[in-house]
Amino acid sequence: MRSFSGLSKAVVISASIFFVQPSFSSVWDSGSNYWNGNWEVKYQNWVAKNWKPNFFMSPAKPEYNRIPHDCADAIYLMRATFAYENKLPFKIHYLNKKDKYIENTMTNWDKLPQDQRFRAFAAFMNDRVGTRSFAVDSFPIALAQIKAGDLYTEPGTHSYAMTGITETGVTAIMSSTTPASPKNMIQLYSYPFFIPHDPVGMTDGYRRFKWPRNIDKPMQQQPGFSNEQYVIAQKVGLNYIPFTEEIAKRLRRREEPLEEKTMRLMHSLCSFAKERVNYVNDGLNKLNTIKSSGRSCMNATEYDYFSTPSRDKRLHRFFVEVSKIAYSGGELTEDEVNAQVLARSIFHPDLPAELLKELDTFCGLAIYPNDNSKHINLRQLWETLNAGKVSSDPHAPFDNRWGLTDTAFKGSCKTY
Repeated sequence: MRSFSGLSKAVVISASIFFVQPSFSSVWDSGSNYWNGNWEVKYQNWVAKNWKPNFFMSPAKPEYNRIPHDCADAIYLMRATFAYENKLPFKIHYLNKKDKYIENTMTNWDKLPQDQRFRAFAAFMNDRVGTRSFAVDSFPIALAQIKAGDLYTEPGTHSYAMTGITETGVTAIMSSTTPASPKNMIQLYSYPFFIPHDPVGMTDGYRRFKWPRNIDKPMQQQPGFSNEQYVIAQKVGLNYIPFTEEIAKRLRRREEPLEEKTMRLMHSLCSFAKERVNYVNDGLNKLNTIKSSGRSCMNATEYDYFSTPSRDKRLHRFFVEVSKIAYSGGELTEDEVNAQVLARSIFHPDLPAELLKELDTFCGLAIYPNDNSKHINLRQLWETLNAGKVSSDPHAPFDNRWGLTDTAFKGSCKTY
């Protein structure tokens, strides 16, 4: 056998260089896997089964536990997590960066252990996506095709993940909130309280993620594309109830009785109202932190995070829609407190004390951050909101944020 000692020094050095070439590891290797119809169905089933409010708050899943997220982050993470677990490609646009992408083949974190790369990737991605990103990373679909894993976006405002469809054709939706932080997500059985209103750009509405190989194709060329929702929204005059009834017609397996529908809307209204409690308390805490650091006003980013004008308008519209449903059943003769009676209790001018107690029990809003024993109910919130007393400005004091004073807030800080 020939001895290696006879090789020239140059050959040995050359061979050494060849065998120690550095390798760059991707976040995860997708190999020859690719998205198709079968994988899309598996994704839908996975979301319906696994996408729960505590997905990012479970110590049993250390790779995901306590990853900070807001509404858009959570939806992108939903898609990325499935791709990661199933070794599928993942590719989205790098917001505001032409011809740049965020994808699983990135090698930015190749020095990290495999179980830490996804967390680093998630943090990187979350800083570079938002509700406006969905306009280029997804496409609108027909209402009858809404499935778990799809999303709804209102660019610049909010976004929801679809996690299922009830027998009556109502979407189960999951959403996170701003600012990005580790937290449970919020699940509702309700339609997103928006209506697609961009028939030209088609940047909003019910949507589905593009497959990586189609990421730069126009939305009209995506398999499953449809502009139907915009046509229907315009046809009903952007009216929420008729629009959602059109969705229900296409998705339901049975009719939804008025009593069931009213109770569903009441529970959704309560959940939206409780969301506002969290928003306001987070804003007040942030303001205290800012003041303790020597500043008196929020900057533009902070103001955008903690102000609530669009949320408050949506909440007011939701109350209006509930009032329409509440009185759609005609004269009530039953003595028992059903959903219609409970809903009317929010708006009726003369309310018996026992019904006020029912409202308190149904949805008590613990708005006082230091006293959980005190609360307001939906009737009280509606009265202050409808009277224009509620302030959306995060600089406003507690009483103005909830309309508990007749003195209007006049702030000195800049608004954005």
